Amino acid sequence: MRLDGPAAPPPLPPRPYNFELKGTPANGAFPEGPPPTLPSRAGHFNGAKNYTKMMDRYAPSFEIDEEYLKMSLQDTNNHHNEQDIKESIYHTYHREETRPTTPPRPPVRTVAETTETPESTVDVDAPERNGILFEVDPAPELLYNYGPAKQGDSMQSYIKGGTVDGLIAEATVYRDLEFVQTIVFTHSTFTTTDDILKKCTKRYEHFKVSNPKLAETSVKLFNDILSNIWMYLTKPMIDIATEFIRILFEDQQMSLALTLQNTLLTQFQYCREHKCDVVYSPATSISSEQLSWTFLLKIKPRDIALQMTQIDFEKFSKIKLCEILKYVKSPSETTSPNMCSFVDHFNSVSFWASSLVLRRDAKDERQRVYRRLLSVMEHLIKLNNFSSAFALFAALCKTAVRRVVNLSSKQEKILDTSQTLMDSSESYKNLRSALKSATPPLIAYLGLCVADLTFLIHGNPDLLESGHVNFTKRHLTYTFMNVVRTSQAVPYNITPRDDIITFFNNFSDYMKEEEMWKRSEQIKPRKKRS
Repeated sequence: MRLDGPAAPPPLPPRPYNFELKGTPANGAFPEGPPPTLPSRAGHFNGAKNYTKMMDRYAPSFEIDEEYLKMSLQDTNNHHNEQDIKESIYHTYHREETRPTTPPRPPVRTVAETTETPESTVDVDAPERNGILFEVDPAPELLYNYGPAKQGDSMQSYIKGGTVDGLIAEATVYRDLEFVQTIVFTHSTFTTTDDILKKCTKRYEHFKVSNPKLAETSVKLFNDILSNIWMYLTKPMIDIATEFIRILFEDQQMSLALTLQNTLLTQFQYCREHKCDVVYSPATSISSEQLSWTFLLKIKPRDIALQMTQIDFEKFSKIKLCEILKYVKSPSETTSPNMCSFVDHFNSVSFWASSLVLRRDAKDERQRVYRRLLSVMEHLIKLNNFSSAFALFAALCKTAVRRVVNLSSKQEKILDTSQTLMDSSESYKNLRSALKSATPPLIAYLGLCVADLTFLIHGNPDLLESGHVNFTKRHLTYTFMNVVRTSQAVPYNITPRDDIITFFNNFSDYMKEEEMWKRSEQIKPRKKRS
């Protein structure tokens, strides 16, 4: 069907989507159906005009079916298919960000950057057009650190604080990747997501005529925020994003509009299908021999370490930076499901290992199991799996376990070496050094990240004495969290083994702390004091 003019769109589909709220995601509810979508093929202004009419015509309580939009706005003369458009968007919009190779600029802008908006397009008396958000140069509302510059240092090294509007504007003026990422992942600590999305929209509308480049970077910041909302997507956010997409489409900014549309639909779909936990169900049947502790002694320690690492990384890779911050503030399975799942897994592995030793009646059996787990821990360290290595170390060092086993001098040396690595003195100095020098793939010990963030968040003010946002605190927060994302970037290449995964049984078979002590005293009763 071809649209040659502002003809009325076809009738509504028989059963349109609606905004009936179902479910309670982390921060509000999301609609049952997808948000309004743009046509994949609309090559001229008539398509935009009709899309706008359709948005205005239908009540906000209705959603428009994607197939219906594609049908009603399809242009038969446009020979660019959807895949071509998406590839074009990818190469023009998702170009690689490059970090500066020269010291960052001081807070002084050139005359070329301060192009004024023509009076014909701006109402200077309108209150919503006043403020730093509508200025090219946000420097007046930023505070700088004037320390010695190092070659290659990025912009945020100089900014120590600023107003909310000033920081948002700066993220669109100077697109330093680390500065933008700091805003994206920590903005919830000084403003709301709804607020920052609205301000990006206003900044775009203000500069779309006078400074198209600033308008485009405002859209990019909007997209960066939207891309990392994850499960915290709410109906107000969907409304803001949908309206912004409509504005972009009306302005004939097709590439930007389609990019935002794809981001919104991706986030919406993720909310609907979100699953945080990883439960392994082996394809083969479970035998009693595979569930027996003797199976542990038949498998090479490295193979056991590999399978533990594969399971760990599957869970570790699902953790989002935004939920780490929420976990530090208030641990909850609702707001930080993947983080809570990984912490529970860490504890399960530790209790599981301790229980394997304590459940053996014979002294020789306890010795053999302990030695095997000690060897597995060595291989975990070699695999850069610091998480499960730490879990096994904690298990093997439990007083309830150590008192019922006797180690050789060689095994004592292995345990001492591991204890040196895991030593908590000087704020885990040795472990930090190992993490820093390790080459990916690796799995970081999250306890260290949580401890750093807890100290940083609760030990430093949110605002400076001047009342400005403490951006130095936000930058350090992002730096600590980014260790996790860096670790997630390179996956392990490990083939799952059903027999070993069956033996693990999701690490669910273990004794609780009190049971461990009772069992330990049953094996080796305490000496009665005279």
